[in-house]
Amino acid sequence: MVLPRPGDPVPSFDLQDAFGRPAAAGGGETLYAFFKTTCPTSELLWPYLDRIRQIAEGRAFRVVGVSQDDPDTARAFQERAGTEVDVLFDPAPWRASAALDLQSVPTLLLVGADGRTQETVVGFQKGAMERLARAAAGDRSARLFRRGENVPELRPG
Repeated sequence: MVLPRPGDPVPSFDLQDAFGRPAAAGGGETLYAFFKTTCPTSELLWPYLDRIRQIAEGRAFRVVGVSQDDPDTARAFQERAGTEVDVLFDPAPWRASAALDLQSVPTLLLVGADGRTQETVVGFQKGAMERLARAAAGDRSARLFRRGENVPELRPG
């Protein structure tokens, strides 16, 4: 199996809420961001993911962090970052990650309302993050990065 490519149907996968209950994450376009709190690239990604969430406010576009950590660890990570991204969980043995054939984190998966893959991003890719922000805004002129920010072009996961 390989990561879904644009146009591919997204394989079914199950996530949990912070209490271990099954959680539905879809509805409209959804950007899933699989992450681990100990990953420096996930940490770099996180504030920009929150900006995408803010850009999408009022639209049928949801940003969902998918933690491979326990809820307390993920909550502490979120508090340190000062962000409000919704977080669901893929607990060990990481069945959702396996269903998608994730090899590293962060991995982002943009799923259309039709259940098809619109974009897959592995690691931190500045250009891809800009495309995701434009998708969240529904506007080709939307910008994620601020003038003068020192943002790397690429950082592997």
